[in-house]
Formats: sequence, structure tokens, C-alpha cells
Amino acid sequence: MNRFIRTFCCALTALTATVVSATAPALATTTAAKAPTAKELTVSDLTPTQMLAHARTMFPRETFDIEGTLETAEQRGLNATERPYKLTLNWSAGTPSADCQLFAKEGDTEPIQHALLSRPKNKPTLTLIAPDGTRTENVPLSLPVGESDLTWTDLAFDYLWWPDVRRLSEADIEAAHLSTRVSGRNCILLLATSPASEPGLSAIRIWIDRSTGALLQTQQLDGEGRPTRLLWVQRVGREEGRWVPRLFRIRRAGMRRETSLYVDSIRSAHFSTGKDR
Repeated sequence: MNRFIRTFCCALTALTATVVSATAPALATTTAAKAPTAKELTVSDLTPTQMLAHARTMFPRETFDIEGTLETAEQRGLNATERPYKLTLNWSAGTPSADCQLFAKEGDTEPIQHALLSRPKNKPTLTLIAPDGTRTENVPLSLPVGESDLTWTDLAFDYLWWPDVRRLSEADIEAAHLSTRVSGRNCILLLATSPASEPGLSAIRIWIDRSTGALLQTQQLDGEGRPTRLLWVQRVGREEGRWVPRLFRIRRAGMRRETSLYVDSIRSAHFSTGKDR
């Protein structure tokens, strides 16, 4: 199903049953937009920790509200599920936070899944609120959102705060059969190791645009270091002077389906986009 959307943040898989390819489809832009090259940055001079800190600065520095659709479908669009969502983010606050509501269908007012994320004292927490108001605390961020292959780690961009991060050397990249090109962009590859024990998650490879410092792709690794999921930016556009992704794709190893994250609108006190499909 073709969509033309408005998206929000920065981010992130072409996988096979046993090996995940590090090459995503070419990055699409609107007719009025090119890939982000507004300002050349000396990204290569930054430490890996500084690169993640720079990626965090690309979030709007105020509370902003996002609405869109989370879609998961098998090949040729079979057995598709479409879940509208509302997401309020404030990752630049003293305690970064997010409030996400997932709905069964368009027009619903009661969510089928409601999540609260925060980072008190720089430690992530996830609370799920059931329709009857029951709260489940300390939920693993590695769990999927709804029926999709998107995880709460993806929505929280939790790995951007992980302290154990290093830059992959050319030997590392060659040994893992990775590519430094993503969506036509030259990238620096980082490996961030999870600070906590999460089911099926030990580390995440991160592709950082060498020119802009933007996050273009991530690849999740399991406890044995095997690639399990890839999330990449499929389309990007320019909105009121800001470069923003319009479409994310997610694929999981061994699965014949794809998850797409669409955003219809972004609103904050200083920034707004309308629906465009």
C-alpha cells in the first residue's frame, strides 16, 4: 500500500533467515528534498559517545506530538494489520519521557495498548497500562509494539544513551560482512552494548551518516551476536527547515513480513506538519 506521510525522528534492516544484510533500499526523498547535506560536520572527529549525543540533539527540543499508523504485512501486503497511534515525546527534558497509545482502528478513542516510557536517573523504564487501568511496571523494552516487529527500544531510541559504545574498525566491518553505505550515504558504524539483560538483545549496530551525524539504520544482535532485526529510514523530506524521516521499515530475520512506521502529523509549540498521503 502506497503512502505519503509525515514522520519524526532519526533512525534505522534487510534480513534473511540466517544472515541479515546490512544494505537497505535506497533512501527516497520528496521532489523538493535531497538527502541531508545542509551542513558538513566533522563527525569523524567525534568520539562514539559524542556521536550518540549528537544524534540525540536531532530531536526537537520541546514536547512534540506525533500521529500516524503502524502497519505490518506479509509479502504482497497479505494479512496486513493497521494500527493508528499517538505518541508524545519529550526526549530533551531533564527526565526524558514518552507516552504512546496504540488503537485498534481509525477513530477509536480507547487504546488497545498504552505505554509510558521514561529515563529517571538515566535508566529506562516501561509501564504498560491495560484498558481496565491495570499497570504493569518494568516491562522489557525489547518486547514488540502490538503485532508489529517494532520494539519499545526503537520508539525510545534507548541505545542513544548506552554508555558502552565503540566505533567498528575496518577489520570489524569486513569480518561481519557489513557495508558502510546505507541509502546512498557514507556511514560510520558503531556498536552499542546493552547495559541491561534483555531477552534476545545484547547489542545494536548503529549507522551514523558521516556527513550530518544523523542516525540512518540500526541492527539488533541477540545474545550470541547474531543479527535479528534491521530498522532503516526509507524516506526523508525537509519540513520547515528541518530534515525529518517520513517512513521507517523494519524486518526481522526469518520472517516473511515487513513493518512500516508512518507518521501523518507532528506538532509542537514551534513545529507542525499536516497530513500528506
